[in-house]
Amino acid sequence: MTTTTCAGLRGGFKAEREFGFQVPEMFPGLELPEGALEGVVLVVEIDNPRRLNLGALARILIGAANGGIKNAVVVNQGQAKAIPLMNLWMLVDEGQELKAQYKLENAIRTGV
Repeated sequence: MTTTTCAGLRGGFKAEREFGFQVPEMFPGLELPEGALEGVVLVVEIDNPRRLNLGALARILIGAANGGIKNAVVVNQGQAKAIPLMNLWMLVDEGQELKAQYKLENAIRTGV
């Protein structure tokens, strides 16, 4: 359908909107939430978790939620996991907060 890519240092992930009925063909054996087959699903492929730009991912997730997407499939190192979009957004938001706290703690520790 539509692809939004943030590759390399700018994001480390690729997000695509796919029709729900196509997801079981793409990821056999994946357990989808109820009602996911009727709508559109956001498929997020993470290239390298260490280089993942959480801010860029959060913006994509908010945009997808505003567009009516309710479910996401996260693919990392060949393994796929279906998760409601709001739960994924909350995890990303929490990750952003932890990352900011680690940076602040490191700055205080080093005296920068």
